Amino acid sequence: MSRFLLDTNVISESLRPQPNPAVIQRLQQYQGEFAIASVTWHELLFGCYRLPTSKRRERIEQYLKHIVQPNIPILPNTARLRNFLVEASCS
Repeated sequence: MSRFLLDTNVISESLRPQPNPAVIQRLQQYQGEFAIASVTWHELLFGCYRLPTSKRRERIEQYLKHIVQPNIPILPNTARLRNFLVEASCS
């Protein structure tokens, strides 16, 4: 069961050159007890895909697809908002 709803900044913390140890410790401590809203997932992907092709972008994309997506539930009840935002940002 998810007890915490994480935002983009918390998910991104692990990618910083020097992540905040307190944030990392909490992520480890409560592993499996959090989720993200679909709008947060959109922000993460949108930010990644706006970057030019580079090792940094590849590292972020791998983190999102192989660590975040399979391990942190994306709340489905925010899907309509996500779809609206994706359509708006692409038109």
